[in-house]
Amino acid sequence: MSPRTVAAVVGVAFFLAGLLIMLLPLSADSPEGVAVPCGNSVGMGFDEVTVEAEGAAFVEICGRLRMERLAWAAPVTVVGLLCVAASVVVRRRSSR
Repeated sequence: MSPRTVAAVVGVAFFLAGLLIMLLPLSADSPEGVAVPCGNSVGMGFDEVTVEAEGAAFVEICGRLRMERLAWAAPVTVVGLLCVAASVVVRRRSSR
């Protein structure tokens, strides 16, 4: 495979992995051992009323968990996009 194809495949893998990581659900464990759903890192599936019913501190804990995951999943996604874009933009050398 050419380096351009390898860069595209690696870029797609990074992009899809970043999206998957961002969309996986998060949860925090309460002292009673019950998992409190925190949604995913982009905020989908987060119900503040339900989480606050478990304890007021869980709203902050869930927010921190979402921000931590987004802080490293977003760069993985962006690196993937940059690799794919670079493999598309870079021209092949012409053989003379």
